[in-house]
Amino acid sequence: VCSSDLYLGSTLSQSAHIDIEVNSGIAKASMAFGKLHTSIRNRAGISLKTKLQVCKAVVLSALLCASETWTVYQRHTKLLNRFHLNCLRKLLNIKWMDKIPDTEVLNRSNMPSIHTLLRKTQLRWAGHVVIMPEH
Repeated sequence: VCSSDLYLGSTLSQSAHIDIEVNSGIAKASMAFGKLHTSIRNRAGISLKTKLQVCKAVVLSALLCASETWTVYQRHTKLLNRFHLNCLRKLLNIKWMDKIPDTEVLNRSNMPSIHTLLRKTQLRWAGHVVIMPEH
């Protein structure tokens, strides 16, 4: 049995698994994307570039909150990546029947992959830790 507690928005548990964190991030990001997509879907005055920037600022922030401390396994990356690409496909109005590869979706949106975003946040965090004073 694994007990866990919520601390500053992150789940602390006795196990080293981040399944709860990943699922929580996807749930929060899904809620944010749902609200965002509903409000901007049919607005003609908002450019695609702006929609993607808002998505990056709001949805990806919720999705990857506290990810700099995660030990990410392939199964987590797949879940996060699937959610990320589904959001981008909806914003770009790409249907599954169009058979557009994930790499093309990322190119069209000018967005990095989840793998890249995770590495970037973890490297940034590591840089902060390295320059911290000993005390």
